[in-house]
Formats: sequence, C-alpha cells, structure tokens
Amino acid sequence: MHNITESELIKIVATAIDSNTETEKVEFKDARQGIPRELWRPISSFSNSPGGGLIVFGVAQQTGGATKVVGGLDLATLQEKVVSYLREKMKYHGDYTLKVFELDGHTLLALLLCEIPRESKPCYYQDLGMPRGACIRAGNTNRPITEEELRSFLRFSPQYKYDKSIAMDTDPELLSREKIAQYLEKSAKRTGRSFSSALPFEKVLKNLGVIIEQTDKWVATVGGYLTFAKDLPQELEQFSRYIVRCIRYAGSTTSSPIIDQKDVSGTLDLQIDEVHKFILKNISVGAKIVGTKRIEDFEYPIDAIREIVANAIIHRDYMITGTYTQVVVFTDRIEISNPGTLPPGITIDNLKESQFSRNEVIANLMRGLDYMEEFGRGIDLIYARMAEYNLVKPLFKNRSNTFKVTLLGSRFEKLNERQVKVWDYLQEFSQINISTATKLFPKISRATVNNDLKGLVVIGLITPKGASNSTYYEPKY
Repeated sequence: MHNITESELIKIVATAIDSNTETEKVEFKDARQGIPRELWRPISSFSNSPGGGLIVFGVAQQTGGATKVVGGLDLATLQEKVVSYLREKMKYHGDYTLKVFELDGHTLLALLLCEIPRESKPCYYQDLGMPRGACIRAGNTNRPITEEELRSFLRFSPQYKYDKSIAMDTDPELLSREKIAQYLEKSAKRTGRSFSSALPFEKVLKNLGVIIEQTDKWVATVGGYLTFAKDLPQELEQFSRYIVRCIRYAGSTTSSPIIDQKDVSGTLDLQIDEVHKFILKNISVGAKIVGTKRIEDFEYPIDAIREIVANAIIHRDYMITGTYTQVVVFTDRIEISNPGTLPPGITIDNLKESQFSRNEVIANLMRGLDYMEEFGRGIDLIYARMAEYNLVKPLFKNRSNTFKVTLLGSRFEKLNERQVKVWDYLQEFSQINISTATKLFPKISRATVNNDLKGLVVIGLITPKGASNSTYYEPKY
C-alpha cells in the first residue's frame, strides 16, 4: 500500500469522496483540531487486514453523511504527532508512509499502512491491550476482533509456538526411541490404525513437531525434547530452569516452618507424576462424605489435583526462564503457580470454553500420552470433583506474570460464595472495608455483608484493623 504513486493515491481518495463514503481501504479523518480520537481503530484494522489501507486527514464526514475535503491541517505538527502515536500507542503496526498531496485546492495528509506479517498479528492499541484494543476492517467499518480471531492470530505468533522452536545442542539421538515407539503404538491403537515401525523415523517425528530441520541436520524442538528426552532435559543449560519447585509448610503461611521440599526434574510426564506424588504425600487423609458415601480418602480429589498439575506443566510459558512452576502445600490449601499469564482473549470467566493452548506440540504429545483432558473438559472435571468433596470451587488468579490456581481445603467448606469472593479479593488487594465489600455484592444488604466479614474473622482468615467507621480487614496470610 505504501508504494503507490501520488496519482494513484489521489485517484483512490477522489473516488471514495465522489461515492460519498469510506471504503474497505480508505478512512477519512478531519484532524483540523489535531490527532483524531480513536485513531487506533483504523490503524489496527488496516494493519490486521489483507492489503492494509490508508487514513486520509483533512476530509470530514458531515452531518447527514456528506463527505467534504476541508484541509486546514497543521501539517508539520500533525505528521510529528502521527509518528509519535504509532510509536507510543500502537503495538505491531504495519509499515507505513506519510504522504502530503493536493486535492480540490486543499493540502491533505495520508497515512498509508501495510498489512503486518501473520506472525506479528494482531496490531493493537497498547492502552487497551488485547483483545479490546485490536480491530479488523469489515467493509468500511472497524470492528473489534473476536476471541476466535485473536486465537487464530496468536497461533502463528512466536510467543505462542515457542515449543516448536529449536532446542539448541540437541539431535534425534538424544531422544528416547523406546518412549516414542510406545507413544506411536498407543496413538495408533486409539485411532484404530495399524502401527508400523517401517515409516522413516525423521518424517514421523517431524509430523509430530518433535524434531525440525536446521540447515543440513535434524534437531529436537523444545516441546519434543521436554517430552521425549532420553536423559534429564534439565542437564542442558537452556532447560535448567524447567523444574517444578514443591514446598510443604507446617502451617497456613509462608512464615511457618518448611517440613518437606523437592525440586522436580525430568521430562514433562515424569514431572507430572512426581509432583502428584509429592502433593499426595503431604495432604491429610481422613473420613469424608463423597456423594452419599462415607469413605477414607484424601482431603482433596486426587484426579482434580492431577489435572491441575498437568495443566500447569503443559501450559506454562516456557519462554520465561527466570522462575519456576511452584507447588505449595499449606495445612488448609494447595497453591499451584505458573510463570506467565493466560493468553490474550482467554479469561478466568471463559476458561472452561477456551480451547487455545500456548504449547500446541506439548499439549498434543501429552494428550497422546494420556496426561491431559481436552482443556475445557479438564476444568469441568476439577469443578465437579471439588463439589463432590464438598469443597469450595477452585480459585484462579491471573496476575501480571503469574497464573495461580488455589484449592481450598475442608477448613473453608462452610464458607459461602460471598466470603470466598472477599477472601479472594484480599489475596490481590490486601485490605477491604465494609463499603468496598458491599460494592462487591450490590444486591446484598450491608448487614449481611458485615456478618460475612465477622464470620471470616471468627474462622481466623482475616483480621480487623482500625476502629469504628474506619475499620478495615486484612488477610492473615
């Protein structure tokens, strides 16, 4: 788009003006008062849409829909501000050119934008982030991208296909052929195909995303090596931080003594197994009513624990090497924290319905090894099993650099949903007063909310501070 000549530009703009409407490729902005409001919308749209487009400053759409060339631009200032806007406000915008041209006796400015490469999409407005700050062109309008479009864009982003990238200093000989053969045999059985070991080894592994060609040799991918390494993947420096740090505290806070700890290494399937064993070793067993039966069982449902552990290890952001996946067992809860956040477009509210994985190779391989459910189904299983154990539903926290899942133990089972929400709020904001708590539950009376807070004090989860009308509450941990 930015390579068109001035005569071609004038023809495109004049045609749109004569037709009295913006087009799929042209948007008009008045700009006599400076940078137009919501300039980010057409910038994002044209950057994300095939062929790009152009924004023409100095053309106004009048009341009633008439389109008129108005000029009146402070060209030097406007050009400077447009460049600054692109640099400071927009993420991943397309290549651009600013062109000054004459039309109907007025000097106009055009911003010509190219479509960005597939792996860089989507372009978005940084103040709003994704997905709210990303648009796509539909006819002559800029509409917000859908969650499905966002996930489609992200599938080609290097950030969300890191497990397909090269694992340096590896080759197929460092992979366990025995484990791969077992995987292939199991996969063939599941799909009703006959398993043949006659197929070329490299071709099979390439199709699975386990290896990739680099110049004249084959090397393992990150996902392939973490799944099928013959030896401990963490022995290579680049994978040394891919461990799971497990800690068991004697009490309900991190200030209590540590009574057990372990750094779990190994391939991803072995990590899931070992972390699961660590948790089961460190949670209590007792009589429980499950459904209508009284049984001796663990305090938490073991299949829900396993699913959460598997999701943490499979979906962690492996581009982040500065910290670990962490599993912390307290006397009254289990916390599992992962480096990275949920992918854009996926929220705690739509987690059950979302089918997007940050690590497609790892997810597919681990599913084939029977280590994970379909993502949405796995979340449903966790909710269902926690309910069967009469435990509070799991808490999900998506923070700036961490995604955390908390399973609350039997100490919390008498809490109502409002109290759980208050406790969850305090984990993020550290304190709450009655006015703030009431705003969380606009349909609930102040007296009821006040009783909820007192109940949390009685059970020892929060502590009051201040006095009288200035009273506020802080979590005890």
